[in-house]
Amino acid sequence: MPPVPSSAETSPLVHALLDDLGIEAGGVDLAIHPADEMLGFLVKSSGGDRDRALYAYFQSGASIAGAMAQVLRWRFGDSGRPARLLDFASGYGRVTRFLLRSLPAERIWVADVYAGGVGFQQQRFGVGGIVSTLLPEDFAGAAGPGAFDAILVTSLFTHLPEARFIAWLRVLMGRLAPGGVLAFSVHDRSLLPAGTELPPAGLLFQEISESGSLASHDYGSTWVSEEFVRGALERALAGTPAGGSLHRLPRGLCNFQDLYVAVPEAGADFSGLAFRAEPYLFVERCAVAGSESLELRGWAAARGCGSLAAVEVVLDGELLARMPIDGVRPEVAAMLDLPGRERSGWGGACRLPVSASRSTSVLRLRVIDDRGSVHPEAAATLEAALHDSTRLEGTVLLRELRAAGERAAQLARELAERQARIAAMEASRFWKLRNQWFRVKGWFGAVLSWKRDGG
Repeated sequence: MPPVPSSAETSPLVHALLDDLGIEAGGVDLAIHPADEMLGFLVKSSGGDRDRALYAYFQSGASIAGAMAQVLRWRFGDSGRPARLLDFASGYGRVTRFLLRSLPAERIWVADVYAGGVGFQQQRFGVGGIVSTLLPEDFAGAAGPGAFDAILVTSLFTHLPEARFIAWLRVLMGRLAPGGVLAFSVHDRSLLPAGTELPPAGLLFQEISESGSLASHDYGSTWVSEEFVRGALERALAGTPAGGSLHRLPRGLCNFQDLYVAVPEAGADFSGLAFRAEPYLFVERCAVAGSESLELRGWAAARGCGSLAAVEVVLDGELLARMPIDGVRPEVAAMLDLPGRERSGWGGACRLPVSASRSTSVLRLRVIDDRGSVHPEAAATLEAALHDSTRLEGTVLLRELRAAGERAAQLARELAERQARIAAMEASRFWKLRNQWFRVKGWFGAVLSWKRDGG
């Protein structure tokens, strides 16, 4: 298979990401297969900005591999790396290329229904490959090692109907070696579209997905409850002597999908899994003040253990500012359901270099945690960052105007209702008699007053 060129090799945003990750040039294979639907989805989500899509593609791949590395350290220790790891439903290697930073290629296998994706990774990365199957029961006869010490499944269970959800759990747990670990991601019920309810069974499957090549009844969109996932594992392992254990890491994958860690023995102790999720970073304002100052403001937060210290602002490789994350933002903690973590605000102004170019200068934001670890979270040209902020501020303003308009309309309706009630009361027979009585009473009062005055 000939080498597949990739614009990632010349993308300034990708170079910035690799620098923040501490990866030297050539440390990660940047080739992307033309049929990789994930990159196509990200390009569309980025409004056609391919550089930003490439950044998101590699940043998410590194983040997922980092999450898996934490699970592996918990299960096997720092020195006891798994002898065989399977990246199941690996696509075209978005995550696999970063797993190679922790494990040698001969210890990694990939599996996917896309034979081209498997072949691409075998040729580019030197890993083992298994062409998977749509039906779980057909996978039993697939080639490859009989058992794996670790299996990673990213964004497969997020697309499966109930029967296949349970069947794939059964098959994959059956491919674990003693002492092994399975990590898989799901869409939690909290991600359901507004107004959509989860059925009593705990799983909702809809025949919609971003895939343009797989039938929607095989590969749709799935949301589940934690109760369903636990019950699914019990059903998958029914009849096995050892049973199994399950641990949930809410939003453990890219701050979006829940990550579940399953092991093939009952009563496992997960207390040592001190998982650190990828930080949230949100930019509320990015603006140039005058010609020499860049203003930034937002919030940052993290789930799991540990805390966040600061946001670093880097422009064209130069560190402009290190802004502490210490502002009290109770509404953020409430929105993310992170009680006790109200200090998430950050912001300030920093000097804008004279050499900065709005169209070509690359702005990078990275979060520093309490251990000093660097988490690259955003990168864009200065012009794109300013545009995003202006558009966000416009959206917020329109929302506030809409809310004010709705409130004004509500007040107008209430006023009209009160005026209608007053008009109805005044038109009633009782009201007319009442008014007549007050007029007569007023006339008597006037007469009495005239007599008192000597009239």
